[in-house]
Amino acid sequence: MNSLIKYSFYLSCMLIAFADTLAAKVDPSRLTHIPEQLTASTIATMRRCKTASIVNLMDRDVEPCNNFYKFACGKWTRLNPATTIEHLTTGLFEELSQLLDRKVEKLLTNDTEFNYTVIDNKVQNFFVSCVNLVKLKDKYKQKLSDIIAEFGEMPALSGANWNAEKFDWVTTIAKIAHKYGKDIIIGMDIMADFKDNSINRVYIGQADLPLESRAMYLDDSTAVYRDSYKRKIRKELVKFLGMDAQLATKTANDIVDFEVKLAQGLIDDTLGQSLDDLSKLTTVELMQAKYAPVIDIKKLVNITLGELITDPLYEYADVYQRNLKKIMPETPKEVVANFIFYTLISDYMLDIDKSPRSQKKTCIEKTKSYFAKNVDNMVYRRYSTRKTELDVEYMWKELKESFKSTLTSGKLDWIAEPTRQYALEKLEALRMEINSYADHNFTEEFGSLVTNNNDYLANVLAILELDTKRSYAKLHEKPKPIEAGEILSYTPANILIENVIKVPVSILQPYLLWSEIYPTAVKFGTLGALVGHELIHAFDDTGRRFDKDGNSRDWWDAKSTEIFLNRTECFSNQYSKYQYGGRFLPKSVSQSENIADNGGMRLAYQAYLRWYEDAKRAHNEKMNEKLPDFPYDFKQLFFISFAQIWCNDAHPEVKNLQTSTDQHVPGEFRVIGPLSNSKEFAAAFSCADDAPMNPKHKCQIY
Repeated sequence: MNSLIKYSFYLSCMLIAFADTLAAKVDPSRLTHIPEQLTASTIATMRRCKTASIVNLMDRDVEPCNNFYKFACGKWTRLNPATTIEHLTTGLFEELSQLLDRKVEKLLTNDTEFNYTVIDNKVQNFFVSCVNLVKLKDKYKQKLSDIIAEFGEMPALSGANWNAEKFDWVTTIAKIAHKYGKDIIIGMDIMADFKDNSINRVYIGQADLPLESRAMYLDDSTAVYRDSYKRKIRKELVKFLGMDAQLATKTANDIVDFEVKLAQGLIDDTLGQSLDDLSKLTTVELMQAKYAPVIDIKKLVNITLGELITDPLYEYADVYQRNLKKIMPETPKEVVANFIFYTLISDYMLDIDKSPRSQKKTCIEKTKSYFAKNVDNMVYRRYSTRKTELDVEYMWKELKESFKSTLTSGKLDWIAEPTRQYALEKLEALRMEINSYADHNFTEEFGSLVTNNNDYLANVLAILELDTKRSYAKLHEKPKPIEAGEILSYTPANILIENVIKVPVSILQPYLLWSEIYPTAVKFGTLGALVGHELIHAFDDTGRRFDKDGNSRDWWDAKSTEIFLNRTECFSNQYSKYQYGGRFLPKSVSQSENIADNGGMRLAYQAYLRWYEDAKRAHNEKMNEKLPDFPYDFKQLFFISFAQIWCNDAHPEVKNLQTSTDQHVPGEFRVIGPLSNSKEFAAAFSCADDAPMNPKHKCQIY
């Protein structure tokens, strides 16, 4: 996924839901319904197991009011250490992915209880071709060389025979993008106009770089990752293209050094710039005049899209293009060419000398990356019982109703009345959807795709070619929902440009977050908090710039905006005082994730108490909010469940990488930050005034 989609997706990211109205009242017993087929003995055993799984992670020698993360997650690292290349990080989402992969593996091999479609068989063929990749070992170098030869010559392979005069970098990257949709040096995509999502527009701007962020390329603290990246490239050039070690070393150094120069123009994510700040409506002719002769925008657009474009388009992150115009004349053509062709084939250089088990794991990941929607749909069709979905739908209604109550009460009296009223309209329009693709027409999308179980590279190129044709056809179509299948398969996301929250199938797997027999405190503390996080994204420092129809529009009054920004600064100051891996967290203007963490937890707790009071009034005899042999009450259980979402460990060598590339703070601060800002948490655990988890000054927006 190129960085234009990534950024738009980041701006738009949140969860899945159903378009039910808030008025639809659901019986509070919905979340306490116990299936009749389970015996009392089975239920008791399962609840004791849940008690054990929670307690096993806790360090009850730690005072909860001193460090709640260590209290709730103190034994995680000992039980789930991140100590190997296969386990550089451990946490809930890694566990969910592992559980999902076991289901996916069974479906991709041969699940006798599953009814495969013709399209499912094509996905299976792709997976098998990847597993069989070792059979192509002797032909692999030639196949990669053939991919390069389709677009030119790589100087490091051609040597003295390479003709610099014939090389035109703009033509080369445009031809690659036109056929396979691979953005190199400059990104280009077609998606909804963020100011008017009823039409599609072309966006041109910075392309993805492998190390992702400015900090990874430019900070002294991340030099170790750049060195590791150079070694990786060197190894691949030797192994897959047959270069001698000395030439491979020089080529790898040149490639990374060029990427460092490109990265000088990358967006600084800590500045919190909006799409309005970064995207300017212009024309091909104006961009041509701005960047010619170094960057031939007209040629780039015409070759990439296969047609002349006269309609306005968006230039994205012009600081990147200005930097590119500066560095290209200074960079030897052979360095640019080596970078382009290495980037072209980098996704296809799979280590085929792995063990069968490791190879299969890699192939599951590759299949999910190219067929994310199909795989999610297969898992959904095979394993969904709709029970979890009904719970999520119920919690969604409670979360929306609770936030509506907050907006209409005096709790947010700093928001002016007209702004508050529009916030209510946006909340009413906000939808949630389960990302099951149950209604998706896969035959229409993949009916023409041909895959076989013997040629992995041919399969990859076929899917890329088909996907690229579909992508560029959007220029003459009405906008469709944003597709970011691989990310939407892994994490809940708020698509701001559509005002919809999407929940992945992977997160609905039972027993880690959810089970019918768990106390409702566990459900709201986990799934409820994650959905609440996504709801708050619709009103955070990015989401508040989008209206109820998903268009970028400033609907906040000036005074409310001023107060909002002051409250945002509180979070910036708070989180920049936390240390991780021996370094303070970087201070950032953008506080979207911290606002959502804080507001989402608070919202989930309010919704849970709302459910609890409704259930009590209904005199539900089956209501049982205590776990057996668990010495904490229902309120404390909520906060412990919330904290254990973020239990994690990270290998020391990736801690700087986390803080340099991830807009979320590390897990321990996703616990300590929100809970130390919560009066309700302090009350639940009777924390003394000015205890570490109960500071006098607390940050709060919602």
